[in-house]
Formats: sequence, C-alpha cells, structure tokens
Amino acid sequence: MLLVNAISTGNSVGLPSIPANEASGLIQAEEPGQWWAQVGDHVVHTPHADSGLSPHISDYYYAYAGSHKSIPAELYQKRVGGAGRVHIFHLPGGPESLQSSLPHKAGRRAAVSTLMQMQHKVILSNGKIFPPYKPDANYRSPLNEAGQQVEIQVVQALTTPAIMGQLKSLTQVGDNGVPTRSWTDKTATQASVSFIQGQFESMGYETCLQNVTKNWNQLTNVVAYLPGADKATGTVTLGAHYDSRPFEGPAPGAVDNGSGAAAVLSIARAFKMAQVKPQKNVFFVAFAAEEPGLWGSDAFASRMVGLAHASSLAETGGSSSHQLFSAVCGVQMPGVVSLAENSAKKSMKNWRADATNQALVMDEVAWKSPNVGGKSIVNLESYDWSGTVLENLAQSSMKHNGDALVLTHSSSPFGSDHMSFLSKGMQSVLSIHGDDDGYPHYHQSTDTIEHVNADLYGMITRMNAGALVRLAGI
Repeated sequence: MLLVNAISTGNSVGLPSIPANEASGLIQAEEPGQWWAQVGDHVVHTPHADSGLSPHISDYYYAYAGSHKSIPAELYQKRVGGAGRVHIFHLPGGPESLQSSLPHKAGRRAAVSTLMQMQHKVILSNGKIFPPYKPDANYRSPLNEAGQQVEIQVVQALTTPAIMGQLKSLTQVGDNGVPTRSWTDKTATQASVSFIQGQFESMGYETCLQNVTKNWNQLTNVVAYLPGADKATGTVTLGAHYDSRPFEGPAPGAVDNGSGAAAVLSIARAFKMAQVKPQKNVFFVAFAAEEPGLWGSDAFASRMVGLAHASSLAETGGSSSHQLFSAVCGVQMPGVVSLAENSAKKSMKNWRADATNQALVMDEVAWKSPNVGGKSIVNLESYDWSGTVLENLAQSSMKHNGDALVLTHSSSPFGSDHMSFLSKGMQSVLSIHGDDDGYPHYHQSTDTIEHVNADLYGMITRMNAGALVRLAGI
C-alpha cells in the first residue's frame, strides 16, 4: 500500500495512508480486524505486520494541538500521523503511560486537547473546517412569547456600527499612546481595566475587580453583574479575555481578542437597553491573562465551582444576590467559602448533570478566512456534554442569522478560556471563527481593526446575545 504522510511524524514509522479520493478500494476490501480512519484529506489504516506498530486501533489516540511545538517531546515521539491540527499517537499503554502531562491550561497555540481513543471509520477534521453542527429539529425556545420579544430587542440593538465602534475604542487603549493590552505591561493593563470597568459602570452595572495572583503576578478580572430572580441558583457567564500580544511594542489585538472582549461590552449594553430581567444570575466578565495560560478565567471559574450545587445562597444568611456577588468577587464570606470547598469534592458526573452554571466564551470572532470558499463560519467548540449551551447557540444563530452563518462543531476543545469552565465540569462553549489557525496576523502588531470582517463579527455577536437571553431566562 502506498505510504503517504500529510506532515512529518515524530515516530520513525508512520501509519500507512492514501488520499481519501482513492480509498474506496481499501474500504470495500476491508477484512475482519482491519480498520481505517479519515484524517483531513487522507485515510490511515491498519499498519503492516512488519512495521513495528500495533494492528489494534485501540492502541491509537488522537488530539488537536495549537502547534507541533505545544506537544510534549515524549508524546511527539509517539506521533504516527495527522493533518493540520489533528495528531495521531501510538500509545499501546494508553495515555496513563505518559510521564509528561499535556498543556491544557494554555493559550490557543500552546495547548493540546484531551487524548481521544481512535475509532474505526472515524472522520477527523484537519482543524480548518470542522463538521457542521446539526441543530435539534425538536428544539423549542425556553422563553415565553414576551421573553422572545425581549431577545429580539437585545439582538436588534447590536447594530454593526455599534459593535464596531466599541471594538475601535477598545483597540485604542494602551500605554502612553501605544495601543496594547499586554498583561506584561502594567500601565496598559491598568488602562484596560479602567476602560472596561468604566464602560460597564456607564451602563449602570454593579461591577467589581477580581484580583488574581499567579506566579507572583497581580492580575485583574473585570466583572459586571446582573442579578437574577430572588434566590436564583443558576448562573450564566458571558466572557472573553482582554489581554493581547505581542508582549512588547504595539499590540492592538483587534481580532485576538479585542473582538471577544468588545462583544461582551456590546451585549452587556444591549441587555441594559432592553431592560432584561433574567431568571438566572448573569455575569459579564473580561478575563485577564489568557495568553500566558488562562489565568484569569481559571480564577473566576474556580469561584463558580462552589456555587454549582447551592440550593440557594440564602442558606448562608443574607441576600442571595449579594452573597453571590461577594463570593465571586472575593469578599470574605465564610459560609460561601465553605460551600465552595465542599462542592469541589463532588464528582464530575454530578457536575455535568447539574448544569447550574453555564458559560459562553468568545475568542477570535471577527476574521473571515479566504481559505474556506467565501463562507462565514463560526466553530462551536466544546465537549458534547455541553449540549444545552451548544443547542441554544445554534438555535439563536438560526433565528437571527439564518443560513448566512455556517455553524461547525469540534468536540475536542483546547486552548482558550472555555477550558477553565469545562475542566471544572461546567457547560461552556467557545465561539471562534473558522480556520482560526490561518489568521496571518495572530499575535502580531498588525492585528488591527482593518482585518475585522464586520458582517461575520456582527453575526457571531448576535448569536451569543440571543443564546445568553435564552440560557438566562426572562
């Protein structure tokens, strides 16, 4: 069989593969015990007996990675195939045989997804365009008729000039005239925090600054709070990181991630304009320091863990809404802290089933790739068990964008702030534009607003806004 490797392997021997358009003969001649899997535009299959590789598909695992450099050397030596961002590894001893841990808590191009066991006939995307998301035909909006009208009001307030104006203002924040929001620049970071908090307060939100200490660095999440109904136990977070790269010099970060942070501000403003009174507690959060390792979102999500199982925060005494805000923002509340510690002992199974706390995360939501056939694409990235959040995002887009926005889905999440919630068992979905790996201005001073596609940006923002209304309830 012809041996083809789409990209170099770490192992001296790679899985045999053939172009997908030539694989029909292989598939039709399949014998018992043989297996195949499509990886990008080629098909890998059972290795030859003398290859030194296991014939059993259960000995192979795959993962998505931000880059080849993000894969630990020990694991990379076991790489036997792949295409683009997906990598296949020969692990007869399973993932537990690895001595080195995978970098999950890292920025987009420095992280690796969870290792997944290969399956016969699985079709793996190369990461440029993932499979279409298929909305549930039996879905019904959780909102009543009045609530649906509120959703429309929120979405209609998100005009293209409004959201682009918000993004332009954010990208001009910096250090003495140099546009940057690098977490390593203390002056720029303080200016960013002041700007974002000022925006929230000008809308009439109660805000707080959640201080985060990581590796001797003092960081700040900016949090705005919209209280839910009396004794509400559920929360929905809309978040995006505000820091940018490169770490030195101009770093306007228009796409990464001014687009996400400005969208959070725009949606928060639209909620106020529509006078939304949610059933659940809603947090609008600008996360600090995603780039060095999801530091801000990890601190925020850690606070939320303790709230996942509270029948009511009122059980600790006082107003439940004030207890909640104090617990999230860091004011010492012994009852709530104890609750958090006890809840941390809950099983992951219970966390997933609970779905009390949910999160929408936006990162890189404004660049339209020229490599995807002229389509406007958003990838909804999360584990499949985030089904409630996934479905409400998809249904919101269908209502407000029709077929103008193509929805895809990756169930191998990695490398952004949604991982901080997912790793703690909370449903969370990342919205990110299609072919994010292809953005040529990633982490460069040239990541300016001129590269933002306003139409795509508007559609993704409105999709998240509609989903947030549905998840929060009216």
